[in-house]
Amino acid sequence: MKKLFLFLSLLAICFIGRAQENPVTWTIEQKTAEDGTIELRFVGVIASDYYIYGIEEMDGPLPTVLTAEASSDFELVGGLAEGIPAKKKFDEAFEIEVYYYEGEVVLIQKIKRLTEKIFTINGFLEYQSCSGMQCIPNEHPFSISIAGGAVATATNDEKTESESFWWFLLLAIGAGLGAILTPCVFPMIPMTVSFFMQGSGNKAQTVIKAIIFWLSVGLIYGAVGCVVAIFKNPAIATVVSSSWYMNLIFASMFIVFAMSFLGMFEITLPTGLANKADKQADKGGYFASFFMAVALAIVSFSCTGPFVGGLLPEAAAGVSKLKPIIGLTGFGLAMASPFLIMAIFPALLNKLKSGSWLNSVKVVFAFIMLGFCVKFLNQVDVDAQLNIITRDVAIAFWVVLSVLLGFYILGKIKFSHDSDVKYVSVPRMFFAIIAFVFAVYLIPGLFGADLNAVSAFLPAKDKQQFDLTLVQQTNNAITAMSHKETPCGNIPKYSETKMHTPSGINGYFDLQEALDCAKQLNRPVLVDITGFGCTNCKQMEASTFKDSRIIELMNTEFVWVSLYYDDKTKLPTDEQTAKIKNVGQKNQNYQQTAFAKVGGPYFAILDENGNILEKDLGKCGADEFLEFAQKGLNKFRNNK
Repeated sequence: MKKLFLFLSLLAICFIGRAQENPVTWTIEQKTAEDGTIELRFVGVIASDYYIYGIEEMDGPLPTVLTAEASSDFELVGGLAEGIPAKKKFDEAFEIEVYYYEGEVVLIQKIKRLTEKIFTINGFLEYQSCSGMQCIPNEHPFSISIAGGAVATATNDEKTESESFWWFLLLAIGAGLGAILTPCVFPMIPMTVSFFMQGSGNKAQTVIKAIIFWLSVGLIYGAVGCVVAIFKNPAIATVVSSSWYMNLIFASMFIVFAMSFLGMFEITLPTGLANKADKQADKGGYFASFFMAVALAIVSFSCTGPFVGGLLPEAAAGVSKLKPIIGLTGFGLAMASPFLIMAIFPALLNKLKSGSWLNSVKVVFAFIMLGFCVKFLNQVDVDAQLNIITRDVAIAFWVVLSVLLGFYILGKIKFSHDSDVKYVSVPRMFFAIIAFVFAVYLIPGLFGADLNAVSAFLPAKDKQQFDLTLVQQTNNAITAMSHKETPCGNIPKYSETKMHTPSGINGYFDLQEALDCAKQLNRPVLVDITGFGCTNCKQMEASTFKDSRIIELMNTEFVWVSLYYDDKTKLPTDEQTAKIKNVGQKNQNYQQTAFAKVGGPYFAILDENGNILEKDLGKCGADEFLEFAQKGLNKFRNNK
């Protein structure tokens, strides 16, 4: 009631103060980037004794908001961001922490050009200016003319999302092809193709039935993708990668399916569903092909479930709604492709043979699923700070799995549903060699080797209990340094946690500490937004940031700060707000408000006052990162 009364009182005062002069004088600057995108900077000079509230939603005060008229000539890229970080104070009236600007405010909105012609952006800024107990709701209308130019190319972030989309599609198709080799799907090929040919000597009708069946299987699995898409939001990747309960669910799911594949039990859907689908299919006709597809999806669930389940975490990542739909549709179409091919070329049916080798395929998939459990269990371990799933423990687990798999392929290990291996065939020998070679490749990792090919799926290097590489030096004689060291020589905040900077690079884990050091050394700040569950971040640590040129440049010309978006360390009480309680939430909020992005890896360069010099760099190689860093460094020097 107190807040409601206060809000109504302030609202009344606002109407009284409408006639007063606007206390903020605005100027608008625009800058066109090399990729054709446009950055609008709204610079406001705030009269003395006045302040305006920040862009973050708050429980009470009205935030600063930008509204632009819709147009086919451009689109907004992300939301309104801060050029100068807002200050924070406890508002006794609203009894909450509030963000506000005084003296000067710089707000940034990025625009993507959709036409080469001249166009105009019309809109207005809404904000609430206050002085003492008087608050005035203000509007600043604007009309900005944008000169003609090339249509904006994709930003680095969009490229990353595009790469992620195509990678997932290939992964889904590969999973669909792998599912064909399972005992639940492979034996059904001749039976289903025979159904297509039943009652008709017309090959065209047979092919049409097969096409309907093929498309129906894709449609069924695409429907699963639709369910995922409905619940997607831009922050879902962070939730999936950092939530211990989500990772525990995925790990448990992989373990259960692996146990099923090893023959401990069988997972099936209710048989009544399959019986109903079979009855509809028995009625014949083209429509019956759809119900044959439904029957296949139900009967094969015990084998295809692990593949679909394994795809779900990747399907949920990113912001594209089409990713899970197209990806899982691709899975279904790939899995159903042999049914279509055999219907078109029925002579191939005579060469199709099934047998005990299908059980062997299931067991191989079981070993692979157990191996992938490490990735999810590691995130649970990080979140709970148990320090059980260390890097060497994970590698040892993989070594044992690889050796056991090799012996299984050679027939030295047998499960309940396996047949005796009377002799080792040439394909078995080749697969066994691959398993043993992988085990040998992993062994140096037990002593600290990087294992770049698989490092993204392993715990971080700093979780290695025994590491011989710590005593070695890089090519430019820079010794691998502890993440507890900093450019300014002080002990960084949160140094006692699991957070770390890339090996060899000194830095911080708190932005304000990094900015303070940057002022002391007169250097720009390299912001590294990363996460414990970020696969691409680990890949860059194992490859890009091993480059001695990057290590030297970061330690001599920059102040590095790694901001973890999934760290659960509690913030000091005076830094907490109603919505922000831990370090990860604080860093997520900063990324969203400053750059209108979520997740990592994400890189930006700031000056010592927190102003953005360069931004929007995602996963990249050493040369691209160096180019990005040098561009930001040049801007920093030119501004001096």
